[in-house]
Amino acid sequence: MVAGPTLSVIVVPLLGQDALANCLDRLPLASVECIVVLRRTMGSVSAWQARYPSVTFLAAAGQPVPLRRQCGLRAARGDVVGLIEDTSWPDDGWCAAALAAFVDRQTAAAGGPVRIASALPNRYRALGTSEYGAFAANDPARPTGDCARDRSVAALRVPGNNMAFRRLDLLDAMRGETGGLFEGPVCARLLAAGRRVVYHPGMAVTYAASDRHNAALATRMHHGRIYASAQVHGRAWPWRLAHLAKTPFLPLVLTTRAIRFSGRSLGARAKLPVLFWLALMESAWSLGEAVGALAGSGRSLEEWR
Repeated sequence: MVAGPTLSVIVVPLLGQDALANCLDRLPLASVECIVVLRRTMGSVSAWQARYPSVTFLAAAGQPVPLRRQCGLRAARGDVVGLIEDTSWPDDGWCAAALAAFVDRQTAAAGGPVRIASALPNRYRALGTSEYGAFAANDPARPTGDCARDRSVAALRVPGNNMAFRRLDLLDAMRGETGGLFEGPVCARLLAAGRRVVYHPGMAVTYAASDRHNAALATRMHHGRIYASAQVHGRAWPWRLAHLAKTPFLPLVLTTRAIRFSGRSLGARAKLPVLFWLALMESAWSLGEAVGALAGSGRSLEEWR
């Protein structure tokens, strides 16, 4: 009997402490390889190792998220590698769904639904909506119901907090990359190479932990700067100026898009406060895009932690 593909789960903590423990406690650690890449402020490797002896803990000092993803990838041995963050807690069956998403040999990347926990304070619900609204679990464009839980649908990208890749395809797509794993460019390369990117309804996570650092408006600006810098990298000045010219319109465009994707997940009482925070965050992001279009990313990547 031929053995099925194996799974390695890489957890990139944003918070550590209880959030990381809650995330790990939801994984079947006895049956999958699990790798956690810690920052220096998240406790010692030995302390975490004593608590979770079957998990591999790696220390990545002050490295930003993309480099910690890459660090975990280098240590992984599974045929499929899943990457999640400790602010997002996987459903029962997440690991099985992550493997099921790759039944088709042409599939190289998969993502799944991201719920925004209703118990989160409005500021953090806004952050989750901004980051992951396009992958909302109740998006009417996505398959719903029990009959659809095992059916993948084609996608163009995957959520950064809930994704999986065929490991060898990912390594090939990242060949020569020294700046870390960025899901957007990787998915674009895989699609250009004729591989499939899919959305699997069974790969669901719940964005459930308050991430104070990444909800800060200064951090949102840094993220916008990183994004714009990547968009204009290697481009001539007319392209950069064209990107700059659209930034005054971005707050409205981005806020409207986030609401459209996940408006049904916001209760009536929460909509106005979440909208307020969404508008502020998207305005900060847009300011970052303006800076990034002209001056590049600077040291903004260091704030992605």
